[in-house]
Amino acid sequence: MRALLVRFCLAFLFIPLFSARADLMYPLAVEDLSTNSQFILHGKVISTTVQRDAARRIYTKIDLQVMESWKGAVATNHFTIVHSGGILGDEVATASGEVAFDVGEEVVAFLVTNKLGEGVCIGMSQGKFHVWADPRTGEKFTHNHFHGLHPDLPNNATTPQTAKIINRLTLSDLKQRVQKASGGAQ
Repeated sequence: MRALLVRFCLAFLFIPLFSARADLMYPLAVEDLSTNSQFILHGKVISTTVQRDAARRIYTKIDLQVMESWKGAVATNHFTIVHSGGILGDEVATASGEVAFDVGEEVVAFLVTNKLGEGVCIGMSQGKFHVWADPRTGEKFTHNHFHGLHPDLPNNATTPQTAKIINRLTLSDLKQRVQKASGGAQ
């Protein structure tokens, strides 16, 4: 009986080692996102389309109208971004921490390309910054999970949700940090 109790206690102690969380993310600095990106694009989401690839995996394709390229030369003012998951008919495929784009949304995307030349966000959702304008001043700000302040939260928010948020990050400040990390202006 004692041996059984010892095994149970040991098993109980090792449970945290074997239970991994899929949504655990380590923050990537803007500078790390910048140096590891092939493309950094500021643009507006024109459309999103959920499709199935040859291996029957569900993925979402985004058409980004490029307003400005901060890193990397693009041939046209449209760039395709893809990410895993989406809703296709009555099937839903999701991945914790995956990026999401909304039609009409203004974004800055930190991208590498896949073998088809499509953009994939670095660090999943960390590679996309939502751009929003202050309704009072019109000044543009950006945010993702770890950088910038969400537009619905006040500057002095001190909730646990905002503990990981650095502060408001203007679009122009983000661009300057990207250019500095990438070795100068594009």
